[in-house]
Formats: sequence, structure tokens, C-alpha cells
Amino acid sequence: MNKPLLACALLLAAAPALAQPAEGQRQPPPRWTFGVLAADRDAPYVGLDEGLLVVPLVRFEGERAYLRGLRGGWRLRDTDTHELAVFAQARTDGYDPKDSAFLAGMAERKFSLDLGIASAWTIRKLGVVEAALSADALDRSGGYEAALSWNGLFRAGGFTFIPGVSAKWQSDDMVDYYYGVRAGEALPGRPAYRGEAAVIPDVSLLVQRKLGPRWTLFARASHPWLPSEVTDSPIVGDDNPTSVFIGLGWSPE
Repeated sequence: MNKPLLACALLLAAAPALAQPAEGQRQPPPRWTFGVLAADRDAPYVGLDEGLLVVPLVRFEGERAYLRGLRGGWRLRDTDTHELAVFAQARTDGYDPKDSAFLAGMAERKFSLDLGIASAWTIRKLGVVEAALSADALDRSGGYEAALSWNGLFRAGGFTFIPGVSAKWQSDDMVDYYYGVRAGEALPGRPAYRGEAAVIPDVSLLVQRKLGPRWTLFARASHPWLPSEVTDSPIVGDDNPTSVFIGLGWSPE
């Protein structure tokens, strides 16, 4: 799998948060944002080290269309308190077995494209709650994902803090594709494993600092807890992979 794409996936969760309303008041985000992102991600797979990656940042917010990291969407409804959109989103889970000696002999688990629908509600003083449902459009895993997330917002000392909590349910086909071991891939020390449907919780914190009317410095950390349906797989070595990135964005408007 292309590692820069994997790093861009970290931006996906943070990019929508950059557009969240402040203190319950809806404020349009910049139409375009460009920048650079440095990301450090702990991969859950045994022997797989993603390392530090530097990738470009591009974001777009139109009247109906948007591009937020690896998610592009079209708003069907857009009010001060509710957004309903259909979206396409790159799924960058998976691995290239050449990147880890332990995974040698495994078939590549490829990235895919999810299509789905998302509904987000802005609740004054509480933040934004989003529910999303998506399916693997390329039939790599043939699976489905349902996600529920919350993001808040508060300011202190010139910084903006956006904490987040999410839970993602992934179908057994999706979990098995990315974490399963097929019978023909089994070896001593790497037994066959069949993945089952799982719920993956995650907490995150995004911190932003304006450096002028057009520049924004931001950093984000996220920490998931992989459940036993994932960690029982013999190819998973880290059940709490943490992701951290730092970025700088510039908006021409």
C-alpha cells in the first residue's frame, strides 16, 4: 500500500473538525486550504513500521461539495444545525507483505474506496455529533462500516482545542480481510485466523493556533483501542496504535 496515502488518512478525521462552528455559531470555513503534514503512525501489524511521513494537505469547502482529507462529499442538506451528505472515502487499511518479514507469504491487503452517507448535528455548547454508514465500493473486503463520533470545541490562551470520541463498527468481512489469516497463508507461529465483526473505539485531540489571517498551525493525536476480534489475530502486534501529526495550513481567502 502507498504509505503517503496512509498518512493522509490521519488527516481525514481532523479535517472536518477544522470547519466546526465555534461556540455554537456557524462560521463558513475557508474555501481552500493548502499546506503540509508530518505524520507518525504506529501500524498494528507485526514488524510493520510506517515511520515519519511528510505529505501535502489539500482541503476544499464549497456550497455543496467538499474535500476533507481522503473524504469527498456532496451535501444533500446544509443548515446551521444539520448536515446530510453522501460521500466517497479512501480506505487505507491494509499492508504490503514486502514491508514486513513476518507478513511474507501473505496476500496483499489493498486499500479501497468506501461509499456512504453521513448525518451531522451541531448541538450548541456540546459540539458536533455525526453518524455515518459506508460500504466497500471496490469489493476488496466486501464489508461495511457504521461510525458514530462526537467533536467538541473550546478556546484558551489563543489556542483552539477540539477533543473527539468515536466508535466504529466493522463487519466480519472487513475485519477478516484486513486482519485474518487464510488457510493458505498459515505458517508455524502464524496460524489461520478468521476475523469477526468488531467495534473499535477511539479518542483524539486536535489543537489549532492561528499564525495570522491566513496561516494555521495544528497538531492532532488519536488513540484507538483494538478489540479482541482484531488483536487475537497472529499478525497484529500492537493493540493500541497511536497516531500523531503536525501540520501547517494556508488559506488564500
